[in-house]
Amino acid sequence: MRSAKLGSLLASEAGLQPVVARAREIGALSKLCFDFLPPGLARLVRAVNIKDSRLMLLTASPAAAAKLKMLSGALCNFLLQQGAKVNSVSVRVQPIGVENAAVLPRSKPRLDEGAVAALRELYRRLPDSPARAALKTLLDHQLAGKKTRR
Repeated sequence: MRSAKLGSLLASEAGLQPVVARAREIGALSKLCFDFLPPGLARLVRAVNIKDSRLMLLTASPAAAAKLKMLSGALCNFLLQQGAKVNSVSVRVQPIGVENAAVLPRSKPRLDEGAVAALRELYRRLPDSPARAALKTLLDHQLAGKKTRR
């Protein structure tokens, strides 16, 4: 909801129209890339620029970049079939650092507070069993992750 309000605010500002249009174009190309690429690879890639009909993709690892380079011709053909004005695809590796850590999804997703509370209640009601022990391990990992993230 908040991003929709921000988007309409930016779109209403005449001086920002070229920036908004370019961001939308890159976003649409990024979605097309996501649709084309295998899921494991797609989540490691983001479109960051288009210049002179060349789409620039960033990835966090050399292995993902190598796979992307192998698929770049087929990806370019797919984008053209979808109506995109892309003649080539460029791939760059940008390792995840502090400044861009939010670009890719975390490898260990965390549960929200409601889920943790529900799991605690379930743990409290379960009799001693392997399932209860596994649930305790999960809850311990969730609590340990909160302490290190603060």
